[in-house]
Amino acid sequence: MKKWLSFLLAITMAISLAACGVAEQEDSGAAGGSGPAAEQTPETPDDGGEAELPAAENTGETNVLVAYFSWADNAVLAEDVDAVSSPSVIPPGNVQQLAGWVQEETGGDLFAIRVTDPYPSDWDSCLERANEERGSDARPELAEQVENLEGYDTVFLGYPNWWYGVPMALLTFLGQNDLSGKDVYLFCSHGTGGLARSVEIITEAAAGANISDSIFDCYEEEAASSEAGIKAWVNELGFGGEDARENTQAVRQIRVEFDGGTVVYALNDSAAAEALFAQLPLTVEVEDYSTNEKIFYPPQALDTTDAPPAEGGAGVLAYYAPWGDVVLFYDSFGPNASLYELGQAVSGTELIGQMSGTVNIEAAG
Repeated sequence: MKKWLSFLLAITMAISLAACGVAEQEDSGAAGGSGPAAEQTPETPDDGGEAELPAAENTGETNVLVAYFSWADNAVLAEDVDAVSSPSVIPPGNVQQLAGWVQEETGGDLFAIRVTDPYPSDWDSCLERANEERGSDARPELAEQVENLEGYDTVFLGYPNWWYGVPMALLTFLGQNDLSGKDVYLFCSHGTGGLARSVEIITEAAAGANISDSIFDCYEEEAASSEAGIKAWVNELGFGGEDARENTQAVRQIRVEFDGGTVVYALNDSAAAEALFAQLPLTVEVEDYSTNEKIFYPPQALDTTDAPPAEGGAGVLAYYAPWGDVVLFYDSFGPNASLYELGQAVSGTELIGQMSGTVNIEAAG
């Protein structure tokens, strides 16, 4: 009897050990590897060799290329990745979403800039590697190439701010693709560093390109809610079909002009925004308040009925009902029950902090 029980016990242990071995292989495969982002990992060929990634190809149906680098397209997700602490790595990523909306409006070809050696899905580890690449002026190898680049006249280029600049893979892309003579429009998702040196770096790397001064940028936490803003920016640039132009007309925009440049805002559909729009054109004095906002007083108070609360950071246009002032934020701010959102900057966000003195405000478009 004891021999029989010992035999059964040995079989049970063998099965358990085999099961543990399979589980460990699955866990290590999910957390590591060198393939592209989990949701876009190509199938492994039957011969056991490396999968051949498809190249983006211009079929001649459009002359617009929407190329972008997004962390979500360049990381293999670990099973325990935290969606709260690392939201931009969970598909769709911040820049990935922005690029999709640009593509919708322009009808252009979408191209994800992806590296052959993905970044960690842990933000601190990703940032450490990005800093190492920056320090060594690395050019990470790309998994895919753009074919028939000469067929594109216009390139929308999207990226996140990494270490006050750009991901080095973006410089690999610019080094492999000569954008000389092409019109290039930049869009960027960032943290408190804003655009930092990114525009300067790209301008140096693509010296022959016609890089527009009209740049769309937003805080990373606002990317998911920036669809209307970035589409309005695209249409302001003159892209999009008849439907897009009709949508642009439906979105009220205002232009704030001052000695340092121009900031364009897309207004929401609140009664308060409509009341401000109805008072244009205006010439007002902009004042500094605190360390994150500029303010001015419109001639008439705004109706805040059903106006949405103001949330976010740089680029938010708001109205503070108790004082009757319009607020132009150029940095993050805390919630306030009496602060209502009027709209969002769609271009010139980085210039808001430079406003001073007399400004002219008029309808844009």
